[in-house]
Amino acid sequence: MQWEYHRSSNPDLKVLGAEGWELVAHRPDGEFIFKRPLPPAAERFTREQTENALKGVAPLYDVPLLLNPNLAALARRIGHTQMLIVCDRGFPVPHSLPLGVVDLSVTSDVPTVPQVLAALLPELPHDRIIVASEMQQRSPDRFAWHSAQRAPVEAHPHLNFKQLAKEAVACIRTGDATPYANVIVVGG
Repeated sequence: MQWEYHRSSNPDLKVLGAEGWELVAHRPDGEFIFKRPLPPAAERFTREQTENALKGVAPLYDVPLLLNPNLAALARRIGHTQMLIVCDRGFPVPHSLPLGVVDLSVTSDVPTVPQVLAALLPELPHDRIIVASEMQQRSPDRFAWHSAQRAPVEAHPHLNFKQLAKEAVACIRTGDATPYANVIVVGG
């Protein structure tokens, strides 16, 4: 087990105790030393990043947060130029993705690809979004939604899209039933 330490000359013992700190030493110079178990790295980084992102922000309900811990961890693991698939319920997910698959599908159209992207993209640095060019004709409203986002949209034929998907490091499966709903988010 790893520990984190806290030093104080004038500690508020009730507050420190409530936060899980344990007194381990009282030095002759009047300094108190406390320790508590260090949370696992994935939990600690997520908490620290969330706290930093929320500093100086209006009420919490105005801030979109990734509540799913697997999704939050995945957003922090996608690196520059790495590809993340966000797919519909029927997309053939490539086998052996290095960072795995997060399956969020619940039922038909719950959640949709845009719903997942709306929560994910503020937390994931990205350069561009890749879609199948067939989306422009088969799902023009969906293509318009993607085009209205801040990241540039690249359109590739569906067969090329599926080949690109084989280079992805992870996948998020949704319940989306829209034709050609799949996207590839390229990390920034």
